Amino acid sequence: MRDIRYLLSAWGNWSGSRIGTEYKAAWPLATASSDILPMLSDADGEIVDREVGRLKHFDPLGYDIAVAYYNGKVSCRAIGQELGKPTYYITSFLARAEAYIAGSVAELLEAA
Repeated sequence: MRDIRYLLSAWGNWSGSRIGTEYKAAWPLATASSDILPMLSDADGEIVDREVGRLKHFDPLGYDIAVAYYNGKVSCRAIGQELGKPTYYITSFLARAEAYIAGSVAELLEAA
């Protein structure tokens, strides 16, 4: 299984390049600092996108944090300041969201 943070970063770049997704303008977008960004194929991107969408049903705050962090490129500190929560609170929600997504996509991506 690929590293989940790399996979979600690639998903964020993939979904950020899509037009008309629900993630557009969820948080202010920062400019990319690197010329080479990890990307996913459309098939893999759709699998990850579906599992991120399922996270919204089980953990709405974790979903919002994961989308802001990976799609919106917003730091955990900035998310915490916006929500009035400490950074460790945000990182724990992000880690839980990453674990859920990792568990959900592991079998799907390895089977493909």
